[in-house]
Amino acid sequence: MKNLIPKLTTVLILISSVANLPAQEPRQPGHDERLYGKRLSYCKVEGVGPCIAAEVVGNRLCAIGQGNLHVLDITTPAKPKLLGKLSGLGTTRQLVVKNNIAYVTARQDGLWLVDVSDPAKPALISHYDTVEMATGIWVSGGLAFIATRCYGVEIVDVSNPRNVRHVSTLKTVEAQSCWTKDGLLYIGDWVPKKLLVADVKNPRQPVILSEAPLDGYGDGGCLRGEFCFAATGHHSRAPSKEEAEGKGHGLDIYNVSKPTQPVFVSRVKFPVHYSIFNDMWSARVAGDHCVAADTNNGLFVVNVRDIAKPAIVAHAQLPYVAGRKMFDPVGGVALADGVIYAAGIYTGLYVVPAPGLAQPVVPETDQPPVLPPLPATAAEDPDFHVYRPEGQVQAVTIQGDIAWAACGAAGIQAIRLGDKLMQAAIHYGRSEVCYVSRTGNRLFTAEGKGGMAIYEIGADLRLTELGRLTMPGQGVKQVVAPAPGRFALFHCGGATVHIADVSNPANPKLVFSDSQVGLFYGDQLVDKLFDNRFLTAYWHRSGPAWYDISGAKPALAGNTPDTTLFSWTDGVCPLGDKLLIIKRSKYALLDPNERRNASDLPAYGVNGLRFDGRPSVGGNLLAVASRHQRQVWVLDIADIKHPRLKRHYSLFGHPGACGFWNNRVVIPAGYQGLLLER
Repeated sequence: MKNLIPKLTTVLILISSVANLPAQEPRQPGHDERLYGKRLSYCKVEGVGPCIAAEVVGNRLCAIGQGNLHVLDITTPAKPKLLGKLSGLGTTRQLVVKNNIAYVTARQDGLWLVDVSDPAKPALISHYDTVEMATGIWVSGGLAFIATRCYGVEIVDVSNPRNVRHVSTLKTVEAQSCWTKDGLLYIGDWVPKKLLVADVKNPRQPVILSEAPLDGYGDGGCLRGEFCFAATGHHSRAPSKEEAEGKGHGLDIYNVSKPTQPVFVSRVKFPVHYSIFNDMWSARVAGDHCVAADTNNGLFVVNVRDIAKPAIVAHAQLPYVAGRKMFDPVGGVALADGVIYAAGIYTGLYVVPAPGLAQPVVPETDQPPVLPPLPATAAEDPDFHVYRPEGQVQAVTIQGDIAWAACGAAGIQAIRLGDKLMQAAIHYGRSEVCYVSRTGNRLFTAEGKGGMAIYEIGADLRLTELGRLTMPGQGVKQVVAPAPGRFALFHCGGATVHIADVSNPANPKLVFSDSQVGLFYGDQLVDKLFDNRFLTAYWHRSGPAWYDISGAKPALAGNTPDTTLFSWTDGVCPLGDKLLIIKRSKYALLDPNERRNASDLPAYGVNGLRFDGRPSVGGNLLAVASRHQRQVWVLDIADIKHPRLKRHYSLFGHPGACGFWNNRVVIPAGYQGLLLER
């Protein structure tokens, strides 16, 4: 057993720093020290703004928040000194640092790789376009594992940091965080309240081996030896909602020496709390203690010397934020000699002196998985003609025999359709191209940090840029500009839509913005102007929103109501002068002027067929593409009240809203490429 008593010099430094803490604001009563151990003090780190995660590597501390990466010197652990900063990283969420590279997830803004070898000048190496919201991150050898929520864990090859490549995706219900050791992947699965264990020794064919119940929503965790420490939150497994709500916070410990049979060892519980807007938790183990970050609840130090009887010995809550009526949530923690670094989501980075309780984390020995080579020749797909660019094909719009495709890092590509798909033209935007739509001879693209771009399509398929609108600090993810094309509707980040006046394409002007409850998961803007006045966006919690552009200034006319929540897995599309809504494996047609409750609309489906996703209509065909399930259903809707299933496809890529060509479906299938039915 290692000696946990810090050196005398470190103790003196910590005592000095505590003695000089600034007076703290008056705050509401904190946690009961009889239940949650002594209350630890804290001191704010100067020069670091709102923070969501931190990691210690040697005498350096990296911290991220609100698009910024900070690098600090912690030679004196209690007195971090800011060395360098890099901005523009989007909606930063988690990070790991390996071999002087910081891997930063940024939700809808994907994965960033940053060189921190010169701490005074952290420099961007590359950006990777993840299949969905990049939330959790872990790196083992030349592979990165990215938890992308409802899309599972995406495995990518980072052996060449300047050219990150997609390898595979392991589907889970809702992967929030992940961590690995010796070719085994551990996943905090959110709403299912589970710890998953997967075999990733062959990264091209990951397989889930086992699952274990958690007494709360799953998120972050860590390993030490044969034990897995899983932080939990939100709601417990109590039988009723009233008994469960807010009681899921705690730390579950499992013995994972047999990966196929995790064995529950012990558990501690943190205070009851529930806040839907701050819902992340994680754990770090060093010496005899595990430190868990539990957002609004603060952080907790748990003595795990006796693994069967863990005990909470200390806690800390960050400053009370009066304007938000809550303690500043702790987004994550990092450990050094005698101190805990706490990431305050709203107010900044903090040093929490914890002599005898905190010490640097000793990384677990790890035998990384080896990525096998791709087969020399891939078998021809029996269902599709395939065009596979270097990037991720996220959207498509058809113009005659040309499919204009948004191909991520591979730019905008014009692909000639036929029994052999051929590239006819290529144009690189200012960043990854996330979406493409067409109105007449104008092409509108969403280019992430590069903003919304407007191009003229030339006779030779050459694109001429007419104008561009960028949103500082935000990435544009989707854009539509329905005929006559005076206004463009586009969305940024997780939950904001904007309307721009593009009547003068050389000078597009922002004229309206709206944020509602619920995240945008792509393909949620409708490429049609209804009644010559309504632009439409689909919010997965509050349903279709109708934006009236007939007046002097665009305005929200209202949302289609429903007695039950709309689902993020579904979507909408135009069918003639009505809006087709997918809901619970059926579709309904909505007239924008009536605003009926969606549950009261007549709904049509195929007996026994379950489907969900983003719909699109071409002639008598309805294609429903489920990105998270990697499925496409093609229905015959010639008789709108009696649809028939014509075809069903299971893909390894993640399909977006489909296009149509000669009565065949064209599928933008992510890293599987662009697919045309045979």
